Amino acid sequence: MADIPLHKAVQQSDFGIFAKEVSPFSPNRLINYTHRDSYYIFGIVESGTCRVGIDFKDCDLSAGSVICTQPHQVHRIVDKGDAKSFLLFIDGVFIDAPTKQTLAEYALSPIPFKISDTQRSELIQLFSMILRRIGERENDESKTVLQNLACTVVGIITDAARKIIGQESKNRRHIEITLAFKELLSANEQINRNVSHYAESLHISPVYLNEVVKNVTGVSVSRYIQNELILHAKRMLVYTSLTVREISIHLGIDDYAYFTRVFTKAVGISPTLYRKKYLE
Repeated sequence: MADIPLHKAVQQSDFGIFAKEVSPFSPNRLINYTHRDSYYIFGIVESGTCRVGIDFKDCDLSAGSVICTQPHQVHRIVDKGDAKSFLLFIDGVFIDAPTKQTLAEYALSPIPFKISDTQRSELIQLFSMILRRIGERENDESKTVLQNLACTVVGIITDAARKIIGQESKNRRHIEITLAFKELLSANEQINRNVSHYAESLHISPVYLNEVVKNVTGVSVSRYIQNELILHAKRMLVYTSLTVREISIHLGIDDYAYFTRVFTKAVGISPTLYRKKYLE
């Protein structure tokens, strides 16, 4: 994914925490091209509507909508609309392990979600204080206050996400296995399509792995692996100049014709047509 710009926290702030208010009248430049970030992003829409794309899935946001992107997720603004929103950019070093765990669980089925009016009011007040503090930051004490305010924002949003996750009543052990499976799957750009490979690494049977992943995500292990492969293929088709054959080999599929058939069946059009359509 070398051709997709990667924004690092150090490029935005020497502290690792920064924020923006974005609106039709805001002087802030909105980054509307596809990119990745090395940090977490937490966003809330105060009013209006907009549309964002995360890994080729478009999400419509409206007042009270909250969304979070993980480090290195590919995303872009599809339509800024008339939304007034606030964005918090925070380096992972400021986020504790339990919170990262919750955010990783949320990322298994990432969707925008609504928060209560009270939570929205609290977050908007916190963002106002953060934006003011960023402009006034001069010493270690003010940095500590800024960090505490930012972590409070993360805490409110994570708490809301945790309640949504809790409502789904997933088996805790199943979630842990699925997250471990997902980490193994994303460890290498070349995707191993053999279910047994992951089951053996996790010291469980392929049948049990399939049962667990399907319970948590709603799809089988084979389908989850295929979805990941298709996502990687889409990224390379759109954001690199590699040929379809080179992409197939890059993904670990030596049979170029087989890759084309799998992609076409999953997406509805061939890799070549997908690239042409997306870049038009």
